[in-house]
Amino acid sequence: MASDNSAFKLIGQSIGGCKIKKLLGTGGMGAVYLANQESLGKEVALKILDERWAAHERHIEGFLREARLAAKLEDEHIIQIYDVGTDRNFNFIVMQFARGENLKDRLKRGPLEIEEALGYIEGVARGISAAHKHGIVHRDIKPGNLVIGDDGIIKILDFGLARLEEGEKDKSQGQFMGSVAYMAPEQSEYMPVDSRTDIYSLGITAYQCFTGTLPFRGENNFDLIVKHHCEEPPAPSVVRHDVPLTLSRVILRMIAKNPGDRYANIDDVLLDLKLMRRHQLPAAPEPWSRRPLNPHPVDLTAIKSEEMYRNALKAQRACFVDNKPVVPMRELMPKMGVVYRASNDPDLVPASFLEVKGGEKRMPLAFAAMKQFELRDVKGDLEYAERFRIFNHAERLVIRVKGQTSLGITEVQRLFDLLEALPAEIRSIAVALEPEYSAMGSDIRWVVDTYNILDKRNCAFTLIVGSMENHTTFVNLGIDSHIKLELELERSASISLERLKPDESGVVSEVGQDSGYVKGSGEPDLTPGAWALVGQIRELLSSNEPVEAARAWRRLAAEGLDRLQLHSLHELKGSIYDALLAIAKETYDADDFESATELFNQLIDLEPGRYEGHYYKGLLLKADGKLEYAQAFLTQAILAAPDEADLFYHRAIVRSRVDDLEGALRDLDMCLTHNPRLVNAYYNRAKLHKRMGRDDLSKRDLVMYERLSGKKATRSIKAPTTRPPTKAAEPE
Repeated sequence: MASDNSAFKLIGQSIGGCKIKKLLGTGGMGAVYLANQESLGKEVALKILDERWAAHERHIEGFLREARLAAKLEDEHIIQIYDVGTDRNFNFIVMQFARGENLKDRLKRGPLEIEEALGYIEGVARGISAAHKHGIVHRDIKPGNLVIGDDGIIKILDFGLARLEEGEKDKSQGQFMGSVAYMAPEQSEYMPVDSRTDIYSLGITAYQCFTGTLPFRGENNFDLIVKHHCEEPPAPSVVRHDVPLTLSRVILRMIAKNPGDRYANIDDVLLDLKLMRRHQLPAAPEPWSRRPLNPHPVDLTAIKSEEMYRNALKAQRACFVDNKPVVPMRELMPKMGVVYRASNDPDLVPASFLEVKGGEKRMPLAFAAMKQFELRDVKGDLEYAERFRIFNHAERLVIRVKGQTSLGITEVQRLFDLLEALPAEIRSIAVALEPEYSAMGSDIRWVVDTYNILDKRNCAFTLIVGSMENHTTFVNLGIDSHIKLELELERSASISLERLKPDESGVVSEVGQDSGYVKGSGEPDLTPGAWALVGQIRELLSSNEPVEAARAWRRLAAEGLDRLQLHSLHELKGSIYDALLAIAKETYDADDFESATELFNQLIDLEPGRYEGHYYKGLLLKADGKLEYAQAFLTQAILAAPDEADLFYHRAIVRSRVDDLEGALRDLDMCLTHNPRLVNAYYNRAKLHKRMGRDDLSKRDLVMYERLSGKKATRSIKAPTTRPPTKAAEPE
């Protein structure tokens, strides 16, 4: 390791065209400086190889070769390398200088919020993925090599440099570069090292980010090495109880001792992280079938760690030199005397670890299930993870979701934990969303995975919604095609008698004080202020001013009306929407796209569950060349109206323009499934088949196009229209 005293001597000198300003730090490979790149006047980080490594020509060659390879990496999560070379006797790398906080320093203040940590780990995984695609393995992933930029983006330092370790293992006899606390077992033994080494180190880093502590602790490096090889760490959820068990599964798979038990590649890690952030169940299997949540730790009191490690290394070396199979240390060390600390704590499984609350009493889920939720102080229901209440009805178990906001990432994963830990004897489970719950597009993901979890255990699943709006949302999303959906509206309504008086006919009605509107007996119970807005909206609609009517509706919705009151006015809201849609279409047909955009935005805000606003907004974006945004809006329209052929037709055009030919072909197939006489769809599908080399299918579609349109297909390729299909393309 370069000493700070020797490193300070270079301050003020120019090396590789960079004038050194100050020392940023030293490490096993050398020193890093803040420098000024003189030709561009730009601040950079300058790394200079330590003299210990520079004394060997092969180390210098490896240093330069790997640094040049790493310089090809271009990813926002990797510190960019600008230059590499030798100046006098100094071997250097010029790198991007990232302003921000080192993750190591951030962790000194405690563990991160779960969603924040997920974002950082996913960012690092993306950077690692970019490197692995170029055959570069970092081999020293740790918080000290990760920087959280001022823009919130985390970046990886020193890619490719750790390959200098290669070839030294047979001479080092336990002398390592890097941090042993984050080192994969195979890095300290005679076993192959590949990309899964970075997965292990990232897993240790993730463990620390989520829990605030490392999974293994020891008095020295040799204690740590023994634990890396032989000790199973407690699940992160045991160390920090608000960490979901599903997340613990991901982390523990990353730090499996046997590389074959880890994720096969970093992209599989990214997939699980993405699933969790998208409110879905990760694919990592539950390790609890093979080990408890709190496995016994290695007892180091009677073990000489250094001696045991060196003996194991010698045994491996003998096999390595003789070209015999090398036995991993995780199998050698237990035969050499590794013992595990006895514990009086029972082995934890999810059902005995997860806690529920009945009244003021907390208890493990397994205990509550054993008592059938009939404890005297439970009062019929249990609370779990703040957002959930559990009711045990005779015919099924009901999990009610409290609150208005949609479930967050952590809350969804906690729900999955509960579902997987519930007793297998339960054969019917319902998840109920309260009337004030605001369903979002992301909800369909956790609902589907909830169905999948319960389907695997032959348990019936029902989704109960407490509002017509949420019911419509889920129906439009097509969720009722394979999941039982129930509508559970509140059947009681409170009436304030002080606001009611009989009219001349003796019928009780409400007087709207601000508007003079008299509420009829069949109309909803609203405040006078709300009735004033209702009267204003009706007047605006009668005078053909739907834009102002939509604005008045937003003021009405802000009056604090509950969902039942708003639903009772759904016909009025529908009238606003239809009138606004008619004007928006006229504006669109007049090619006034700027005004049309504003009107379609209003439609989406007014009623996101209908497809027209999303559809026309997608067409506008398509015409403007913003294809990714156009595809997003057309997809939203399809979710709202999955039987509309035109929606699939236009998304197919967008997908073909971004060269997603398979996706475009699927959309055209769906389009023609819903409307087999949509002429333009046959023509465009013929073009797609032609581009994909399927001439027979292309000819077949052209025959259908000519038969339906009465036109001869030309060989020239027309630019796809940016308008909806013409009447000639619609069903006869």
